[in-house]
Amino acid sequence: MQKISNNFEPYVLAITEQMEQHLSGLSELSDLANKRPLTFNERSATERSLQVIVETAIGCSRHYLKARNKPVPAEARATVERAYELLSIVDPDINDMRGAIGMRNAIIHDYLNLDWGKIEIILKQKKYLLIKKYTLKVSAALKTVDLV
Repeated sequence: MQKISNNFEPYVLAITEQMEQHLSGLSELSDLANKRPLTFNERSATERSLQVIVETAIGCSRHYLKARNKPVPAEARATVERAYELLSIVDPDINDMRGAIGMRNAIIHDYLNLDWGKIEIILKQKKYLLIKKYTLKVSAALKTVDLV
């Protein structure tokens, strides 16, 4: 069987650009949150940016599994766990990504009961950078997958 070079470069560039835009916004919001309480619109922007970067990590994981001809689980958490397993990722800790996916689920599905205090900790301590670290590892692996 002949190996064919993959062409995930445009996808990886697009998600990297999208993620960097949201990370830049989160960095600004983090600085503000460490100085004063955020306004409603700033809190909404925080939630949206966190949702987008987690979705980016999930999407990248799905593409990686598809590129490796592996089954793609229906649940986001299982998709990320499978990528962790295949890539032997130990940093960031898998529990941090599980928490990120849970946060994203709460933002999307349980917004009326959202615990802003938990999101505020993630924002102030810049824990969202763990999602970036994970996504960069998976996207780097995605660019090296050879299609069969």
